Formats: sequence, structure tokens, C-alpha cells
Amino acid sequence: MRTSFKYNFLFINILWLLVITPVLSQQGISEAEQKEEELMELREKIDQYEEQLSHSRAEAETASRLIANMDREIDVATSYLSSLQRQIRLKSRQIDNRRKEIDDLTEEINKLKKIIKKRVVSYYKFGKRHDYRLLFSSESWRQIRVWLKYQKMIAENDQRNYSALVEKKEKLEREQDQLSRDISQRKRALSSHQRETIRLKSSRTKREKYLKSLQKDTDYLRQHIQELQAAQNEIRSAIKRSEDRRIIREKSKQEEPEHIIKRRPSKDYDFASLRGRMEWPVQGRIISHFGTHKHPTLKTVTENLGVEIKAAHGSSVKSVDAGQVQTITWQRGRGNIVIIAHDHGFYTVYTHLAEIQVNVMQIVSAGQVIGTVGDSGSLQGAMLHFQIWKNTENINPEHWLR
Repeated sequence: MRTSFKYNFLFINILWLLVITPVLSQQGISEAEQKEEELMELREKIDQYEEQLSHSRAEAETASRLIANMDREIDVATSYLSSLQRQIRLKSRQIDNRRKEIDDLTEEINKLKKIIKKRVVSYYKFGKRHDYRLLFSSESWRQIRVWLKYQKMIAENDQRNYSALVEKKEKLEREQDQLSRDISQRKRALSSHQRETIRLKSSRTKREKYLKSLQKDTDYLRQHIQELQAAQNEIRSAIKRSEDRRIIREKSKQEEPEHIIKRRPSKDYDFASLRGRMEWPVQGRIISHFGTHKHPTLKTVTENLGVEIKAAHGSSVKSVDAGQVQTITWQRGRGNIVIIAHDHGFYTVYTHLAEIQVNVMQIVSAGQVIGTVGDSGSLQGAMLHFQIWKNTENINPEHWLR
């Protein structure tokens, strides 16, 4: 009787699973992914810079400040678009994987349905009559016990199949629900990307027109030189801080943390050996050399502590050697800046970056992409400003590049 009751219970539930069409569960919208929160923060920053830009116009602030705000807006918008692109690629992969998972689950569910349906039909068509005939014709209690054990095994197997079917259907509903959310998130990201692309193009056009009108403005040019000097002072200070820390470590004979040692790229040479054979940080040509220059408009003498390499906007910028990122900052006149520490007190500096693809204290390998070429702070379009330092003294990169 207990076995018969178990079959009846299973029969009712199995019929429900086989007949009723699956309905997606109504779950609440999950929390935004961490990357989406980052994008929202970037959006807020863009809005802030737009507000500052509008405020600058209202109060007739200096042209230099206005351009700086435009540069910062463009840099943040570029990072925002890059984050959106990564999110779209991630969501697309998730959608493809989830669709495959749904297809596999559906196939497994259909197989289980066929097995269960066959068992149910067989039992109710032949099972009861055959089982009762076997029971009443049994000549010993031993046969009856064997028969009951057999029936119990069948019931338990049916129960396992039923439980597996329920579990897979619930998982399928969750996967279908998540797929709908992923598709919606990707659509929102694509829509945002399209809007931001149009907006960024407009910002670039606006900046170019304004810069063109300032090419002969001596007040603006003087202000720009001051900004370059301020940015250079910040670079020098950042390198000095890093060098001071390095000297202290060496004097105290403190070894690097074990996790840093494990992550540092292995190499059988030191930075000094790269002189004259160093790979270029970006593909391009030098348009401003190391050393002193006479300004064509102001006729004043300025000093270039590195080289300007003309390159296509968005070109990949690579670390010239293995090292550790020491500083990431943004300065008027130079835009995004990355400083990398190498062995034996060598440092390299990369400025005018449109996008930064590394983090502070990150270990990088030789040739690793650290960012892309931009034009923030530049009066000559997209380019990379590149410097090499030994301890706290800057040296001519042209003697090092191959």
C-alpha cells in the first residue's frame, strides 16, 4: 500500500511537470554589477565637468581653465566608453554561454520527461495487474520480500528522476530569467555607448575649434607653458617619492613581499642594458626632441625633459620594460600620466594618455599595453610624451630607443 501511495503521489506531480507549461519566476532585478557602478561614477564625473565647463563660460574664466575642463571631460568620457565596450563584450559572452546552458538543460529535461512518462504509462498499464498477480501467486514470504524490495527500488529511482526533473526545470527558469536581464543590460549599455560616442565626437569638435582660435593667443600660450612646468614638477616629485622609498628599502635591506616577488616578470637582463635597443612605447615619429627649444611664438626658451612621439589617437602605449606602476595621475598640460619604476632606480613616464589600462602598484611586463594615445593637454594633436629617469635625473630617451 505504501508503494502504491508513493506511485500515486509521483503520478500527480509528474503529470503536472509534463503538462504544465513552464512559467518564468518573477524575481526582483538583481543589484547592479560592480562595473556598472563604476560606469555610473564616470557618468557623474562627466556631468560634473560639463557643469564646470558651463560655469566657466558664465564667469569668463581663463581659456586655459576652459580647455583643461574640456580635456578632462574627454578623458573621462573615453574611459567611460571603454568600460561600456568591455561590459558589452562581457554581456555578449554571458548571453551566448547562458543560451547554450538553456539548450543543454532543455535537452536533459526532455530526456527525463520521456523516461518518466514511459515509466508512468508502463506502471498504470501493466504494473498493478502484474504486481498483484505476482503477489497472490507467490509461494513463500521470501518471494514477497524480494518483490517488495524490487518495487521499493523502482519507486526510489522514479523519485530520483522526478527530483532531478524538478531541479533542472527550476534551474532552467532561473537561467531564462537571467538571460532576459543580461539582454536588457546589454541593450542599455549599447544605447549608452551610442549616446556617449555622439557626445564625445561633439566635445572633440568643440575643443578643436576653440584651440584653433587660441593658437596665436600669447596669454593662453604662456599659461600653457606654466601648466607644463607644473605638471613636470608633479612628475619630478612623484619620482623622488618613489626613489626615496626605494633607497630606504635598500638601506634597511627589506626584501619585497613574497607575492610581489612571485608576480614580478622574470628576465635575464637589467634596464641599463636596453640603451640603444629599447623598443618604442608606441608606433610613431618624434616631433619634439629632448632638450631646450625656442618657442616659435613667444620666443622664450623652454626645456623638454622627454620626447613627443606623434601617433594615431587610440594607439596602444606599451611599457618599455618590466616594472611596477608607481603613479597614475592627471595634470593640466599633460592629461593622464603613468609612471613606472624599473630595476636599479630607473623610471619611465608616459603622458597625454587617452585611456589607462593599469593600476597603481601593478606589476607590468615588457611590451604590456598600459594605455592608449590621447591629446589631453596637447596643442599638436594626439601624441605620447615619453621620459626616462635614472634616480632623480632625467635622461635623453633618444639615446635609448632603437
